[in-house]
Amino acid sequence: QASAPLRPPCACARICRALLRRRESGSAPPTRASATAMAANGFTSLLCFSAQPGDEESGTDAKGSPGSSTATGSPAQSVAMRQQLLQKAINEAHVKVAAEAFEPLIHGRIALVGLAALVALRALAWWQGNIPGYAVFGMHFLTTIADLCCALSTLPLFVTGTRGHCVQVGCVGPMLTLVFAMSVVDIGALCAYLVVATPRPLAPGSHSILDVMEASVSVWDFSLIASVSLEISLCASAWRVYKELRLAGLYPPGSSPGGPDAVEEVSLMELVCEAEDVKMVNEHCACTSSPVKTEVEAVTVVAQEPRQAPRVRS
Repeated sequence: QASAPLRPPCACARICRALLRRRESGSAPPTRASATAMAANGFTSLLCFSAQPGDEESGTDAKGSPGSSTATGSPAQSVAMRQQLLQKAINEAHVKVAAEAFEPLIHGRIALVGLAALVALRALAWWQGNIPGYAVFGMHFLTTIADLCCALSTLPLFVTGTRGHCVQVGCVGPMLTLVFAMSVVDIGALCAYLVVATPRPLAPGSHSILDVMEASVSVWDFSLIASVSLEISLCASAWRVYKELRLAGLYPPGSSPGGPDAVEEVSLMELVCEAEDVKMVNEHCACTSSPVKTEVEAVTVVAQEPRQAPRVRS
């Protein structure tokens, strides 16, 4: 059979093919004459081709102004703005802590000078031949070592202040624990000295007040009492500085001022434990105390309920 002759394409088909070719090639939009021909053939909905190619992707209208769907700022700008706000909060917290910790820092520096004077006094007494007795020699040795440890460990904090390297690397907590431990050792040595030590006998023919005082309390005894008081003062000053750093959100390192990890109260357990350990212990105590409290309340309610008289079976 002979095939039917092909019909020539209509005007609408030619216009659609031309529009598709222009769309693919990125050429200019359809002219007004093309739109008029399409409207004459019933294709008024195809006037959407009047938009420029790529305008939808770029987010701008025909006049080149930004569209309503464009973003207000890039992610890099948002991150930079957040970093600026965080740095501003950290600077304000540092200023506040520096004002609050000014007095404890001064007290700690005075205690450090006193400990250095005690070490020099002991060295001078040793050089002059004034050596403590065998029974109390170990106690004085322990107090001297404790003074040196406290002075060397707290020197970076009280010299550089709250912006120093000691705070930035997180050494304030271990330093505070060491000072507290050395203070306990010093107090224990003083208590042992008061139990063991006895007055020295007076030299023949010496009855002055100064000789009697030296026989009763020597320079080593005075240095022991002064060591205990200075170490307690140093521990209290370090604790006050540590407390201000924790309340401001500047310690431990990595915490942000006013962030979710901010604290309102610092526990005394942080003298010997880290902040994370204290938080875990508090959460464990809260979890274990809740059921017990509930049971006690339940027993109290049951005990307060009026008891009904037993019924007699007829």
